[in-house]
Amino acid sequence: MIDGFVGIDIGKFKFDVAVLSKHNPTKHRTFANDQEGFERLLLWLESELSVFEAHFCMEATGRYGEALAYFLFDHGHSVSVVNPSCIKNYGRSKLKRTKNDKIDAVLIATYCQKETPALWQPLPKESRELQELTRELYRLKDLLGQEKTRLKAGTHTAPVLSSIESRINFLEAQIQAIETEIESHIDQSPKLRKQRKLLVTIPGIGEQTANALLAEIPDIHRFKGVRQLVAFAGLVPSEKSSGTLRGQTRLSKVGSTRIRKLLYFPAVSGKRYNPVIIAFCDRIEAAGKNKMVALGGAMRKLLHIVYGVLKSGKPFNPKLHLQRA
Repeated sequence: MIDGFVGIDIGKFKFDVAVLSKHNPTKHRTFANDQEGFERLLLWLESELSVFEAHFCMEATGRYGEALAYFLFDHGHSVSVVNPSCIKNYGRSKLKRTKNDKIDAVLIATYCQKETPALWQPLPKESRELQELTRELYRLKDLLGQEKTRLKAGTHTAPVLSSIESRINFLEAQIQAIETEIESHIDQSPKLRKQRKLLVTIPGIGEQTANALLAEIPDIHRFKGVRQLVAFAGLVPSEKSSGTLRGQTRLSKVGSTRIRKLLYFPAVSGKRYNPVIIAFCDRIEAAGKNKMVALGGAMRKLLHIVYGVLKSGKPFNPKLHLQRA
């Protein structure tokens, strides 16, 4: 039985906690964002507030809150990691006019108590490790691109030129090492190896994109249907209309930015080489929609294909997907 609702406002070096419980009035405390701080949080809840079964809620803040979420989950607690927009809009609905860490923590705890957000499920260990590797690979490639741009931007003195070239060589070696590590990691997992083999049967998706998609998409069987996956990626169309006003329909973008980025170039390639995407985009453009709308639709359609291939465990079959295009 839940003893309390705990709202956590995550910061880089600390996190603020607000507790709503049946035993005490609202309590607030700040802890260091490290292992010692995590342990002190549980000790405080249990020894001082008599809260043993809590529903914890925090905003999705990337790596700053990830370690705490795993810590709480591993200790058997219910954890919700919600989109920051949900908390922001909830605060607006309550006409909140003041913002600081303590107030934000109380707001998150109240949201948790009133809205009962879905519980967070961590990635399996093999997927979590793949995610770290693929994200590091893309970070290194971004840095390499920046250094190569600097190299081409005008002339440099000999010491500066040597410095840039040294960093480029270092980054290229690091990229090669991470790519080797990713290949080794996937080769050691029959499940990941099979799923990547399925994904690369889809025209437009290469091995690196397949690796990253497997890292960013949780277990495909957690999604009740493809619409949940599309919403998870933020590829749901968002219509804006009221009365006689008609706004332009756009992608909602309330979801995984990384998945949308991963699908952009495969969708561009799919418009040229994937018969299902080609037919889908032709139909959209024939209806008078512009090319960017068609591209957004192509990304969404590509995710439908990814879902179908992973869920069925069968390679891409254009005839099957053309029937549904």
